[in-house]
Parts: sequence; C-alpha cells; structure tokens
Amino acid sequence: MTQTALVVGASGIVGSAITQLLLDNQWQVAALSRSPSQVPGVIPISADLQYPATVQEALTALKPTHLFITTWSRQAT
Repeated sequence: MTQTALVVGASGIVGSAITQLLLDNQWQVAALSRSPSQVPGVIPISADLQYPATVQEALTALKPTHLFITTWSRQAT
C-alpha cells in the first residue's frame, strides 16, 4: 500500500522539510498552503485554512493515509 501524506503548511520551514523527507522515503505527498510551490513529485493544493469552504473543495478528491499539520497562526498571547 502506498503511503499518502497531506502536509498542511507545506510552504513553511517545517512543512517543506517534512515534504522532502517524505519524498525521499517514497511517499506520495500532497502539499497544502495558500501559495503552494511547484515541487517535483508533489501534488500542490491551494487553500486558506481561514476559509473552510475552500479547504473542503480543495480536498474533495484526496484520500491521504497520514496528515501532518505544520502551520501556525500569529496570535496575541
């Protein structure tokens, strides 16, 4: 069975590192971000987590076996 990962926040430092690690280990990778980069072998998915309807639409056909959430939101603490 092929391992399929969805990396949320894939354009950031941690997300891009995880994406590359997964690719190096023969995973199928879908990378979700507001502005996805075109990395060879990666399925780019454009969506903004602040707009659930865009996320739902973008992920309709995707069936990942694993989810990696590497995003953060600047907030007052």
